[in-house]
Amino acid sequence: MTILSSRYAIGMLVLALAAAADDALSTPADSVFRLNSSNYESTVFHSGNNGMVLFYQAWCGHCRRFMSVWERLAQETNPTIFIASVDCGAIAEADICRSSDVTTYPTLRYYLNRTEYDYRGSLSLDALHDFISSTLAVRCNPMLDVATCSEKARKYTTKWLSMETAKVRQEIERLELLMDRAESSATAELRRWMRERSDILKIILQHQTGQAKKESVQYGYEL
Repeated sequence: MTILSSRYAIGMLVLALAAAADDALSTPADSVFRLNSSNYESTVFHSGNNGMVLFYQAWCGHCRRFMSVWERLAQETNPTIFIASVDCGAIAEADICRSSDVTTYPTLRYYLNRTEYDYRGSLSLDALHDFISSTLAVRCNPMLDVATCSEKARKYTTKWLSMETAKVRQEIERLELLMDRAESSATAELRRWMRERSDILKIILQHQTGQAKKESVQYGYEL
């Protein structure tokens, strides 16, 4: 093989690797549910679940940069909330984008009680998690209805209800730090459980703070 042909072969290999990397960056991982013409309506309008859908194009730079956030969101969100994507550049999915009037990328829509809405909030992972928890999810709230919580969550609540407020605050801070550090090392199930524990503790803290304020008014002392 001549030097020229060797350089040509190396050049083609580099281009192939770059194309593969581009495709990996622009295509959602398996954790993100891919929608097409055969499952779109059954998922977003008839499944009985709430969720969010990302409409994207493979050539869109903003979409490519956002994809890792979307993948992690899908991994950490309770499976009862669908986190899906539609590739508007794919022939099988282009009709969905046209019928949904999607003209800019990325476009995020959320589906609440079988109705479609535009999502106009921040695209940060924390903001998306907060939106899902506050708007789309049936949250575990042991202070209002224990039926919304799993058996594991109920036992966790019972344990921490007896703790001092300062310890609850410390545990929230510890869990938040662990979630930041566990981005790649922890399993999706563990990250979901850490987030659920953090949410439960915040509810307990809110309850404890409210009780303390009531007692301060009742007995006439300052917090």
